[in-house]
Amino acid sequence: MLYQPDRKMKKLAVFWVTGLLMFVMTGIASAGIYNDRATFNAQGIISFNSNFQDFPTGLTPLSPPFKRGDVTYIQLEGIAGKDSGYTKTEQLLGGQIISADIATAPKYNMFGFDMARIGGTTITITLYSDQHTYNFPSMWVSNADSGNLSFGGGTLLNGEYFTGFTIVADNTYNAVGITNVTLGHSPAPEPSTYALMLVGGLFVAFRLKKSVAGSAITA
Repeated sequence: MLYQPDRKMKKLAVFWVTGLLMFVMTGIASAGIYNDRATFNAQGIISFNSNFQDFPTGLTPLSPPFKRGDVTYIQLEGIAGKDSGYTKTEQLLGGQIISADIATAPKYNMFGFDMARIGGTTITITLYSDQHTYNFPSMWVSNADSGNLSFGGGTLLNGEYFTGFTIVADNTYNAVGITNVTLGHSPAPEPSTYALMLVGGLFVAFRLKKSVAGSAITA
């Protein structure tokens, strides 16, 4: 009777090799999501940051569209300034809806910002790229009255780049504020990284095949 190798080992090897081949050939859409600015910044080179400190304090009506670097704000309601009673730490660009376009040249694959809710509401963040739409609904973030901010950021791979974003306070009577809007470039993994991972997967398959051949016995 021929010895049968462990089915789980066979499935593991097939999964490993197949997954690596698919990874190398097609890549992944999103490289990472970060809630810590230092970790986010370490992913690449930061090209642009806007904290709106040049705007007047207080709730100041604005007339979009207006630009800050390569970000064009197309929908918002005003500014929640650091002296307006809405926040104790930062100058926030605020409104019930904040919507903006991100310039497609250069192609930014890093995008992040600090944020706070104004009132007791969750927020929904939608990020747009040239290939996908990423939706993050009903998120609780820091309350601006506390003086604290939450950070959110992401990086993209395989030539994918950000084209815009929308942030909405889920309660229409409340608002959300953002600041330190950041754009940058994260380098693509070196081809050698993919090659090493593929070699590792093939080595697993080779070892399994060798083990099966050496364990073939007859009853």
